[in-house]
Amino acid sequence: MLEEEKMIAHPTIGVFAGIFNREGCILLKRREKDESLPGDWDLPGGGVEEEKNVKALDERVIGDELRREVEEEIGIILPPLQSMQAMYPAVISGGEDWAFGIPIGIINEKPRKGEWRYFSPAELEDLARQPEGNRLVGGPGKRMHRLALQMLASRDCPNEEYRRIARRLLNKYQSKL
Repeated sequence: MLEEEKMIAHPTIGVFAGIFNREGCILLKRREKDESLPGDWDLPGGGVEEEKNVKALDERVIGDELRREVEEEIGIILPPLQSMQAMYPAVISGGEDWAFGIPIGIINEKPRKGEWRYFSPAELEDLARQPEGNRLVGGPGKRMHRLALQMLASRDCPNEEYRRIARRLLNKYQSKL
């Protein structure tokens, strides 16, 4: 392998949707038995297909991959994303694993696949502290928890009180990083 090839990053990229109900709670889906961390909860979304990673700097590719993942996981067909005004990154594993939370807003359609539920910030906090197999992936302050809080703190969350609570919690967890 050439020295230049060693220096090129080949990250894994995940995209996750911030979908809300009218009350401002965020949608999470439960991981299936055949997935890693079965029984745990996370935002709808998943990995960008490997052959599309190199094009992932194009927001249209990110939007298409997010739509594909959401439909595959929970059966909701998102409309084409005209532009993404915000993408909240969470990078781990020395920069080789990237995850982006993308706020979608209120979707009135109910998921048609899998187990799912809407969570308030207080319920999200409680879920993060549950034992593995029935918790938010990674637990309190970890990547999925921070992404969900970032979605709740975004202007796309229709509940101002939830936005304030989420911002306060994010500050608490980010000060520990």
